[in-house]
Amino acid sequence: MGTVGTAAGRKRVVAHLLRPTWLEIDLPALAGNVRELRRRIGPRRLLYAVVKANAYGHGLDLIAPAVLQAGADRLAVAAVNEAIVLRRAGLRAPLLILGYTPPELAETLLEYDLTATVYEAQTAQTFAEVAARQGQLLTVHLKVDTGMRRLGIDHTNAIDLCARLAGNAHLRLEGIFTHFSRADEADQCYTQEQLSRFSALLARLATAGCRPPIAHAANSAATLTLPHAHLDAVRCGILLYGLSPSADVPAPEGIRPILSWKARIAQVRRLDAGEPVSYGSAWRAPDTRTVAVVPVGYADGFPRSPQTWQRVLIGGCSVPIVGRVCMDQTVVDVTELVAAGRSVAQGDEVVLIGTQQGASLSAEKVADCLGTINYEVTSRLMARLPRIVVGA
Repeated sequence: MGTVGTAAGRKRVVAHLLRPTWLEIDLPALAGNVRELRRRIGPRRLLYAVVKANAYGHGLDLIAPAVLQAGADRLAVAAVNEAIVLRRAGLRAPLLILGYTPPELAETLLEYDLTATVYEAQTAQTFAEVAARQGQLLTVHLKVDTGMRRLGIDHTNAIDLCARLAGNAHLRLEGIFTHFSRADEADQCYTQEQLSRFSALLARLATAGCRPPIAHAANSAATLTLPHAHLDAVRCGILLYGLSPSADVPAPEGIRPILSWKARIAQVRRLDAGEPVSYGSAWRAPDTRTVAVVPVGYADGFPRSPQTWQRVLIGGCSVPIVGRVCMDQTVVDVTELVAAGRSVAQGDEVVLIGTQQGASLSAEKVADCLGTINYEVTSRLMARLPRIVVGA
């Protein structure tokens, strides 16, 4: 799975040497997170590991096999292209496509043994016709809108479609699911309302004899806050990676972040008062300053504007970014470190996410600086960043 002793692991080490900024992925911490989630949901419910968006930026090729080995039952992605990557890598676990799959991809779904999400009759019928021509069954899950007002058939209209899907000889209606829009909030009233709608639908489907065998509703937040929403399966994403669903629903004890982002200082230089830094001369040294150039930029997912990371860690101390972030490089002010007699030199470690000498910079803290959420902070980390396995 990419450890140093394997060919893939050696390739990753070389990539690390070729690029002086990298991500460290702690696979033992990932396994611990899976065990904690399994403890919460019990052994009989299915655990869908959500690995869309390059496993929330952590590296799909690393995370998917590791999370299955750690005890997840199935994988979920956003789109067919993500699923194909996993199939071509040799993973045979059930793969659910959570998002829209165009009807013309029906043959691809069959070729790669993928489970599609459906929520309207026309696409489902096209899937069935293609499956009939191929002499195969195409597995689907029905997505129900209980209040998210995004993809899904309205819960008031779902019974007829569910019955049609269940009665189609060329479709295998394996599951039915909904998605909560506010499960990560302190006020759970709306989430309870969504769950009540979904539960009522499931009861009506059972009476009609067409309830699919797998019903799922709980995302990471609801997995923590609403045990009665666990149903037959849960879908966990952000908690797998050791991050909190929100400030109102923090990651519990036993869930640890698995990602660190590090770099090496490329150059240290002295500036005189008034000298500008970076494009547009947007920042000028107010007095004599010492700055360090870090080989990280917006092409790595380190944003330029309108808000920036603001600070990074060097020598266990928080230092500010100065000047505009460039495509591949950023400048930070290390004057206070030097004034305190601390050595700052080319090759020294910089931490953008993680811990260093007792100091920490979490994805949540970064999200606050950027005015966003931790999901976006990690998901925007670009593929060109080497992912290095640690702790294994």
